[in-house]
Amino acid sequence: MSDKDLTRLVKPYAKGQITIPAEFRERLGIDKDTILQLGLKGSTIEISPLRVVDDSHLMRDYDASEIEAFLEADKIDKKTATKARRILGA
Repeated sequence: MSDKDLTRLVKPYAKGQITIPAEFRERLGIDKDTILQLGLKGSTIEISPLRVVDDSHLMRDYDASEIEAFLEADKIDKKTATKARRILGA
């Protein structure tokens, strides 16, 4: 096992709560505000910290002419295009 790998034994409390060892929390940046995702894979529980991502730079507003170009390029039917325009505010 490399010095990067960690293994510890923990015992659940009566209601199933466990304590994540401090070294694990420190390495993963887990604090009291961190949301953890639990996954059950066969007989293994995987715990992963989730990070809030600022995705505002991934989204942008499209103007009406861009929406029209997308709708035309997609070759969708008139009824669906009208509905998309209404939803998108174009």
